[in-house]
Order: sequence, then C-alpha cells, then structure tokens
Amino acid sequence: MKSEDRVLIKRCLKGEERAFEELLNKYKAAVFSICYRMVRNRTDAEDLSQEAFIRTFSVLDRYDPSYPFSSWLFRITSNLCIDFLRKRRGNMVSLDQPIAGAEGDIQRQIPADTVKPDREMETKEMMATLEDAISGLPEHYRIIVVLRHQEQMSYEEIADNLGIPLGTVKARIHRARNMIKEFFFRSGLLEDTTGRSHRNEKS
Repeated sequence: MKSEDRVLIKRCLKGEERAFEELLNKYKAAVFSICYRMVRNRTDAEDLSQEAFIRTFSVLDRYDPSYPFSSWLFRITSNLCIDFLRKRRGNMVSLDQPIAGAEGDIQRQIPADTVKPDREMETKEMMATLEDAISGLPEHYRIIVVLRHQEQMSYEEIADNLGIPLGTVKARIHRARNMIKEFFFRSGLLEDTTGRSHRNEKS
C-alpha cells in the first residue's frame, strides 16, 4: 500500500475528519469515472460514488493493509455498479468514448474498399453500434472492459481490484471482445470471411 494511503487510513481510524476528506479527494475522480462509464448517467454515477465511499468508510476498520487501498475501494465500487445494473437490467447503458483495444480489433477487420465516401457518418454509426454492443454485455464482462480500456488497468490490476483469478480476467476480456464483434456482424457493420456484407441493403 502506498505510504500516504497508510498514513491517511490510520488517521481516519482515529476519527480525524480531515483525513477522510483527503482520502475522498484523492480517489473521488477515479471512483466517479468507473461509476459513470458503467451506468452512463451522471446523477446515478454521483449517487453510486457517494455510496461507495460511505460503504468504504463504514467498514474501514476491516480493511487489510497488506493490500492496496485503491483495490479495495474499486472492488466495492465495481460491486455497487454491477448490483445497480442488475436491478436496472433492460435499460440502455452506453459508453460515449471509444475503447481502444476493442475498437481497434473491430476496425482492422473492415476491408478498406468497403469504406463509404461519408467517412464521418460511418464512424459515428460504428461508435453508436459499439456503445450498443457494450451496453448489452453482461455486467461482469462490462466492468472488466471499463477497467481495462477506460481506466487503463493491467490484467493483474483488474484481477486484484475485482478479486478474481488472472485467468478469469483474460478469458472475460477475450469473450467480451468476441461478443462485441458478434454484435457488429449482426448489425451488418462487419463482413464475414467470404467477404459478403451482413448489412441489409436499403432501397
């Protein structure tokens, strides 16, 4: 654990209000980012962020200092978001920023000669479809995509933050990317191996 976190937590456990404020200010941006990219609603993300810190501080005496505090906090945050989404299953949830890894994999599969003249419109359509694809991922896949491509965490960091084996992280990333690609095939924005487009031609 970072030495500054260790000091702050010790102060928090002594009841120093200033220490709670410093710890909150240090991590509130990261916590809000995870919440917002999971639920895609600012008000809900703010509520979830607040709840994440309330829960964290309420059980701070149970924290094991042999592990990074950020991992513990992000795990609580991730679980809150997953629970929230499961209760709100069926609602549209999207990410408005491209995912580097997934997007790159998808774009490289689009033959250059299929690009339409209006590249900007095509790109917007791709991004909208990508958002729909991510919103349709099961929650336990979506959180890994968010942590990997939005929060730029390594596989090892994701495993630590979510408390799951490294192999599970890698398997879920692989599966999530396949599901996103499959969504693009069904939407007609990718071609199959024979070169035939899946897009329904419009008259």
